[in-house]
Amino acid sequence: MSPRTSRTLTLAIFIIVVVAACVRSGAALRPIPEEPSGRLGSSALRLSMYEKAREVMASWMARLPSGPSAGGGGH
Repeated sequence: MSPRTSRTLTLAIFIIVVVAACVRSGAALRPIPEEPSGRLGSSALRLSMYEKAREVMASWMARLPSGPSAGGGGH
C-alpha cells in the first residue's frame, strides 16, 4: 500500500470514528430537573428559568462600563 493511500485510509477511519462518537453522545449532558409533581420540565419551570437567566444577564450587562477605555481607542 502506498503512503498516500495509507494516509487517506487512516484519515477516513478517523473521521468515521469522530462522527460515530458525536452521534452516540446525543443525550443531554445535564438532564432537565424533575418538577415536584413528577413531570419532567414543564413549560412553567422552563419559563421561570429563562426569566431568571434573563435577569442575571441584564444585571451583568448593567455592571459593564460604558464609553471608551482609559487606554484610548483600540488596543
